[in-house]
Amino acid sequence: MAGSSGESGQSRRPSAPSLAVIGAGVAGCALAAGLRRGGWDGPIDLWEAGRGPGGRAATRRSRQDAAWRLDHGAPLLNLLEGPEPELVAPLRSGDWIVPWREPAAELQADGTLGPAEADPLLRGALYRGRLGMDDLCRGLLALAQAQGPPPSPTGHYGTLVRHLEARPDGGWRLIEATGTVLGEADWLVLSGTLLAHPRAMERFGWSEVPLQRAAEGLGDGALETALAALASMGMQSRTNLMLTIEPTAATRWLALPFRLLGFDGPAQQRWGLRRLAIQPLADGRCGVVAHSVTDAVVDIAALEGAVASALVPWLGERPVGGDALEGVVQRQLMHWGAAFPVAPGLSPTAMLCPASRVAFCGDFIAGQGFGRIEGALRSAQALAAQLLAMVLLLCLALGSPAAAAAAAVTYRCDGDLLLATSDNGAVDAPGLPNTSAGTVPGATVLLEWRDLRLQLPRTNNAGPPSYTDGLWWWSLEDPQQPRFLHRRGAIERFSCQAVAAGGPPAGGH
Repeated sequence: MAGSSGESGQSRRPSAPSLAVIGAGVAGCALAAGLRRGGWDGPIDLWEAGRGPGGRAATRRSRQDAAWRLDHGAPLLNLLEGPEPELVAPLRSGDWIVPWREPAAELQADGTLGPAEADPLLRGALYRGRLGMDDLCRGLLALAQAQGPPPSPTGHYGTLVRHLEARPDGGWRLIEATGTVLGEADWLVLSGTLLAHPRAMERFGWSEVPLQRAAEGLGDGALETALAALASMGMQSRTNLMLTIEPTAATRWLALPFRLLGFDGPAQQRWGLRRLAIQPLADGRCGVVAHSVTDAVVDIAALEGAVASALVPWLGERPVGGDALEGVVQRQLMHWGAAFPVAPGLSPTAMLCPASRVAFCGDFIAGQGFGRIEGALRSAQALAAQLLAMVLLLCLALGSPAAAAAAAVTYRCDGDLLLATSDNGAVDAPGLPNTSAGTVPGATVLLEWRDLRLQLPRTNNAGPPSYTDGLWWWSLEDPQQPRFLHRRGAIERFSCQAVAAGGPPAGGH
């Protein structure tokens, strides 16, 4: 990453590192979009075992049946309280996502319908992909590709990474089961838990957890802490039943008082179902996706029977001795093997491990939106901010004048704009261990807000960078929503949110 000189003799900003992102679900694609929109110019490779982007927000398609497509995982994106993730607005304006306005309800154990808002997935602002849920990830990749001139993120689909290897000179190798090297990168980002959680051994019969094995001997305490937290995290499986209903019978399904049906706790125990989604197809058919509760793989007949039993008030009883719902012409099972995280999740302070060049993002990161698409978006947004800050600080350390202006980040704090400018300053105590997010002992942050101009020295606290002069406190546990405090007898707290960059300021100022 050393700087170089062009023919004019002027120094150029060093390029950002190359990234290998494991998983092209919402978090991986959102990370690529956030980095490119923030000016990251290093190569980004997305490695995905599925046939395309989407992960658990994918849309299943058929090569033989062009009219058939089904959102077999997450049926929608919902956003709860707080500022929406910054990538949502451009996805909306690009028509990649649209408001979800279909009827919804929650089923009670006595067979009656309750308000949809009782289901955590059906609260807040609701969106779906315009043509399918995978439009969400396709839109995120389109945002990343539109930034130019850096090359678009490269997707490697249908590729399962089996082994990880730390290079002696830093960086990582990705290796498939045969031992063939798939690729190399300066940084490794896991947007899912498969390669870092014991579920990999259960699902594939592997003898070890790939990242745990690769981390042996690195001596990175931050990575070891993160891996221990991930290993202790509970993960749940799901089995989804996908039904295709022929047009005549589909008319009854599409006339039901709901397109999305949640099940409350007692109803889940009674029928073994968590959620039911009804999706019209272009040729008059419809698809039905039933999400199971049990971790075990259940057979088609059992799940179909549970659906029929739960919907008796609307579809009526099945014919005596009948084994199937009327009008079903196709049945498929989809098993998500231990892919759903159980709270509390991985702490946001463990997302970035600079010494080993490993980072994490995904819905398994603790915080707002945990376990949902919102959490995947927010964690990717937070990690993108941390990686961008790390590169900008490195550019400053290397003396790149182009990075000096870019190191300033704009926030809105209690309604007023605040400009935070990081400066690594003189390294006055190199023996101190905390170099989190690229800061070093001696670093400062300049805060310009209202009529104040504060220069705060960095603390030597472990974890994300924090700065204080004893009266004012600025810390970056979440770079999108930093903590900004003032001690004046009692502690005064100011609410701050990062302002999304809209491009270079006029005149370069």
